[in-house]
Amino acid sequence: MGLILVVVCAITAVLISIVAARFRNAALTRITAAQGVQENAYITLGSIEQYVQIRGEDRRNPVILWLHGGPGFPLTYMTGHYQTELEHDYTIAVWEQRGCGRTLYHNPDASNPTVDQLLSDLDELVDYLRKRFDRRTIILVGQSWGTVLATDYIHRHPRKIAAYIGVGQITDFLSGKILAAQQAEDRAHVKGNSRDAAELGRGIERLRATKRLEQLDVKMLERMIIISMKYLRNTAEMSGLQQMWTAFTSPQMRWMDMKWFLFASNTKNIIESQRNLVDYMYFRHRIEDLKCRYPMPVCFIQGDSDWITPTPMVWDYYATVVAERKEMVVIQSAGHTPFLDHPQRFCAAVKEFLTDCQCGASQAASR
Repeated sequence: MGLILVVVCAITAVLISIVAARFRNAALTRITAAQGVQENAYITLGSIEQYVQIRGEDRRNPVILWLHGGPGFPLTYMTGHYQTELEHDYTIAVWEQRGCGRTLYHNPDASNPTVDQLLSDLDELVDYLRKRFDRRTIILVGQSWGTVLATDYIHRHPRKIAAYIGVGQITDFLSGKILAAQQAEDRAHVKGNSRDAAELGRGIERLRATKRLEQLDVKMLERMIIISMKYLRNTAEMSGLQQMWTAFTSPQMRWMDMKWFLFASNTKNIIESQRNLVDYMYFRHRIEDLKCRYPMPVCFIQGDSDWITPTPMVWDYYATVVAERKEMVVIQSAGHTPFLDHPQRFCAAVKEFLTDCQCGASQAASR
């Protein structure tokens, strides 16, 4: 009985701490400015209602549209952790894409979308934001999978985008997985762990021989990633426990967010529910196939320990990019999500780049 009482008291204390933190964070992140906007709304895109969070202290500010990673892994409920320092100067829209998160639970029949569907939805959302906030152009930020959507989009509709920021930029996703495993294999050899090195070597050969999604050994891939991260992960990155605490104490977190997070944390679930998008990201998208010339300012923000979209590969691509202004920012002691690992450094990098390229002025709607 004594042990049960201790456990109950401990759980109660944790729950009280979470509730108190949620109230505190709600107060800290509430938009109260007269010209501000704080919305969690469903907007009709592609004939279905899709979830978009819009926040900012002055709706007359330049507009940023954030494209989340995955495919199918929105972190909208975490925005209070990493974007509040941007909300004074920008209006920020975060979209949960067709086939995932709150958008999927609102439209359960709209699963396993295609890239063309997402690009069409994205174009409608860009036009919606331009019209609503009286902007000629908006700023596009892509994170991981979102960089695939973003780069495809801006080469189709360059005149609608004032600037592009790629965070965890995908260049060649499959090659990136192989490069990370090779790096981990080398480190395993150095540490004398021949078993890990051998398993990574076998995984690399299997992955090199994989030419389409039907051939992908998901269990092997998961095992490769787990072993690789053991050698490549920086201890300064936000841990899983820290992410859980940040999520649970966010006033934006709801049951459907938790439900989707648990579902999407399983690689097999993502591959089955986002099959078209995963196939495109792994086997058909090569950023080099797109033009390396960008008619707008371009910035890549990477963690120095990002081995999901390896920073060395982004440096190589950056060297080929031609733009009116380009910048590469590497945040130290950060991984694939530098905005979670070091939000202040991330926001400072975004603001400095957009200020230097005067994107606010270029966004103003023509009258």
